Amino acid sequence: MRHSILALLLPATLHAAAQAPTVHESRPRMLADADRIAWMQAHHQQPGPFGDAFATVLNAYTNNWITDPDLYMVGTDTAQWTWDWNSFWSDDQAMMTVVLWKINGDPAQLMRCRFLARQVNAHLQSTDLSALGDLEAEAVHRRMSAAGDLVLDWCHDALPVPLRQQLAQVLYAQSRAFMERFITSSMGTSFVSSHNTWNHVYANQNALVLHAADGLTAVQHDTVLQWHELVYDRWVNDFFPVYAHYRDDDGGWNWGAAYAFWGYVDQFQLFDNMRIATGTDWPGTLPWVMNSIDQYLYLVQPDGKCLHWGDGQMSIAGDRVIYRHAAIFQDPRSVWLADHYAQPQYMTWTVPVFQKMLYKDFTLAPVPFPDPLLDWWADKVGLSVSRSSWDDDATLVSLHCAPSKRAAHEHRDNNSFAIFKHTPLLLDAGHYDTYGGSHWRNYYTRTIAHNSICVFDSTEAMTSLGQPAANDGGQIDSPPLQNLGDVLAPQNQRGEWIKWATGDGYQYNIADAALSYDPAKLERFTRRLLYLKPDRVLVLDHVLLNGVGNAQRDIHWTAHFAEQPTMSGTLLSAEVPAHIETYDGPDHTSVHGNGSVAVRTLLPVASTATRVGGAGHESWVDGQDRPPMGPVDMDYYTPGGWRIEVRPQTVTDTVVFLHSISMGDDVNVAQPAGEVARNTTTIAVDVQDTLMLFSAVGDTGVVAHEVDEVIGDRTVHIMAMDMADGTYCLFENGAMVQMASTDGQGALPLTWQLGLGGYHLRIANCNVGVGEVPHDGKDITAFPNPATGRVEILPATHVRTGDRVVVRAAPGTIVRETVYASGVDLSALAPGIYLMEVPRTGSRVRVVVQ
Repeated sequence: MRHSILALLLPATLHAAAQAPTVHESRPRMLADADRIAWMQAHHQQPGPFGDAFATVLNAYTNNWITDPDLYMVGTDTAQWTWDWNSFWSDDQAMMTVVLWKINGDPAQLMRCRFLARQVNAHLQSTDLSALGDLEAEAVHRRMSAAGDLVLDWCHDALPVPLRQQLAQVLYAQSRAFMERFITSSMGTSFVSSHNTWNHVYANQNALVLHAADGLTAVQHDTVLQWHELVYDRWVNDFFPVYAHYRDDDGGWNWGAAYAFWGYVDQFQLFDNMRIATGTDWPGTLPWVMNSIDQYLYLVQPDGKCLHWGDGQMSIAGDRVIYRHAAIFQDPRSVWLADHYAQPQYMTWTVPVFQKMLYKDFTLAPVPFPDPLLDWWADKVGLSVSRSSWDDDATLVSLHCAPSKRAAHEHRDNNSFAIFKHTPLLLDAGHYDTYGGSHWRNYYTRTIAHNSICVFDSTEAMTSLGQPAANDGGQIDSPPLQNLGDVLAPQNQRGEWIKWATGDGYQYNIADAALSYDPAKLERFTRRLLYLKPDRVLVLDHVLLNGVGNAQRDIHWTAHFAEQPTMSGTLLSAEVPAHIETYDGPDHTSVHGNGSVAVRTLLPVASTATRVGGAGHESWVDGQDRPPMGPVDMDYYTPGGWRIEVRPQTVTDTVVFLHSISMGDDVNVAQPAGEVARNTTTIAVDVQDTLMLFSAVGDTGVVAHEVDEVIGDRTVHIMAMDMADGTYCLFENGAMVQMASTDGQGALPLTWQLGLGGYHLRIANCNVGVGEVPHDGKDITAFPNPATGRVEILPATHVRTGDRVVVRAAPGTIVRETVYASGVDLSALAPGIYLMEVPRTGSRVRVVVQ
């Protein structure tokens, strides 16, 4: 019987089925183990953090929760009680009811637990799940799995036998319907999405709780065991390989930010259930689990809200993941987080206190803030995050370019960036009102709502979830991927991360999102984002368009603001006065709350900027506003109300956008800054005594940069990017003046004092221009130059054997003094530039020692 049923349940697979572990006969098997329950029972009346948390929950439960008319459980007359599973709070109140009884053994609480068992039975017996739509049925299944499973598991031996057996039967029936509709059907074959993951968490929990439950027949017991084996195999062979790929060693998540937090809670439910019910230690044996806690550090803005990446946004608080991660690993990151988010300011209502009470290890000693690195990159996910500090007033810059688009909750946002300082300044626009709605399909998830690039062609047909969508000129729709093979398949690739580098005071990113667009429109979109901490960002884009001259190619660079930006230049046109207006100036500034941002367009030199937004135009796309359904909580969310679209005045097949972005506050308001110089090799940006050099054609591994007409009379800090690692020399007006090495990331930092006037600066291999090495006094040179050992002074008539030779740091103190004898040995000197002098003749020459 068992093998015949399995044949119906199991899909054809290419892997060997994983051997499911044996389920313990003892209970509990979910939520918390026997040791934790015993600890809570022993400490709930003792003074201290746990006792205080228990008292707070019990007080709120008694005076607020069970007095709710929809979930009324006051007194001893159960005929007066009410219970509505449609209440938003029903799951939480059911869980609190069972846990409080298990801790304090209150007979009144046991009465409520038995009442809940009857409510589960009545609800499932009166609900025709087959008549419900998928989302409605799924919601019922999940609620019953959460509440019903806990009642059966924790109260199993305390329920009257008939009630216990009836509860086991109704939960078995709903679990079977759940398996058939959502797990063993085609709906259960996506191992990349968050939706199916949560269903499999509950399917696993159902099987563990129903194992050997009183009231099931032998055949039903056998079927429950098959569910356990099937779902276990799915986790081991289907889900975990996907997670291992995305999480890697950095803890990256394969969904958006809010879904990462929600999904990680579900996974710790899975981990705990398997540990409690079978002894399986997945956190300790899966190498990607430990660093997944990084998202609680790097996906959180300084205001405590998660990055607006993908669907949804949430504020971070103490949850099961933080507390359990700290208890399992005793990792300083999660131990600190557990104490931080357990503070009173985060305990604003009952549920956070309940989670703290249930999951926090109160025996762990506090630790200081672990001061993690400020820069984080999840390469398989394609997300780069950089902070100026861990202070509340820090600037946070993020860039997203996913190698493959994966799940239905993701946006068409490759090569989009966002900047936060005090408030969202350059932001992801739109609002998550409902999945698949008009705003979601036509604006919120589309490229137009993100800080990226659109190439509008009126003949292009856009889709979202396979349905027609507004033409925003953005990135193509991608179907949700099902498994690791889909994730890695060439046809599903959408982005390539070329470089991620971090060094002293900077973070540098290069990513190409060309595969995210219709190839008929473009074949290259390489974005460079250089963040110079704390308050400056450069965004350099190289775009190669296809079809210019025979098709519409309205390309524009987009940036989104919360408040209306101030534009510079002359008003050229007003398509819709006060809402869609085009200017010819390069500067755009905006103040939002106590943060400010200034954007200057440096390239194209001849460009226009269209400001779009305001009432009735906040979600404007393809000639129509696509607003969210209903009002938006503007005190919590920042959906954005304005954007600018920067366009070249003349479109050619090669388009280069360059923007200098400054951040400030509402007192020291950010100001537009930066000047650009461009030649065939280098794009140079001069901002406030910092000179940044990039490859003019968007290459990496270049070996030379140069820039003309650099203004002097200042100390200039040079950041030469995109270079092949090595040692280079700085030439000032043809004279070699300094030697330096790259930092191992292709960046060459230099600092040099410029005198009065204008300068031509060149960075190149030190062998370039050696003949131009300056000297003073007699006309002498050094050979070889650069040198690694002995050098000769030429011509020989200007030096003779026995002459005193002095070598100084250039300029600086004497580092070597010797007698000339067919040359001077410089091999003991550190690499650098030195001044070699012959005092008898007054001759001097600069020598580069490698």
